[in-house]
Amino acid sequence: MPLMLRSETRRDGFALWRIVTWLILLLAAYGCMQYALHATQLWRVLQPLPASNTGDILQLHKMLAWDVLYFVAALALVVICAGAILRQGWARPSLQLASVLLAVGWGLVGGLMLFLQWRDFSQAVALTNAQDSLDTASQMAMAHMRRSFLMAVGIKFVGVPVLLWLAWWLGRPSVRAQFRSRR
Repeated sequence: MPLMLRSETRRDGFALWRIVTWLILLLAAYGCMQYALHATQLWRVLQPLPASNTGDILQLHKMLAWDVLYFVAALALVVICAGAILRQGWARPSLQLASVLLAVGWGLVGGLMLFLQWRDFSQAVALTNAQDSLDTASQMAMAHMRRSFLMAVGIKFVGVPVLLWLAWWLGRPSVRAQFRSRR
């Protein structure tokens, strides 16, 4: 049987939504790795604990449950993004929903919580830096923490409109037509 070539050739050109989808996929894959590594570390700490240490065991079990939950959510996001990159019909509405949920849950709610903690965090950094006995390395570590905090707020601030734009863009008829329906 001779090789059959596709009669349809795609000339969609540059599509920013695909780049955003790739970025989400890569960040979600990184999140999977982070949650898996943290869960592994928790499991190693949990194993040698005596059964009589119920308080610590309960706390570690809660942390492990959160890691597993986040890992499953990040893995689902990887699958959805891969499906969207491959233009599977089921992935477009799934990615739209995931984008809105990420924008609202991770971006708005998480960003608002960070922003509300900013005053307390900033005051704690200022009080710690005001101590005369604080060495240079500690001051540098505190400055690094402050920059990291600001970067997290900034990433969430930028991420919300990008995720909402992606959800809107995936709903456009021109983009919808690029996805294959189920056979």
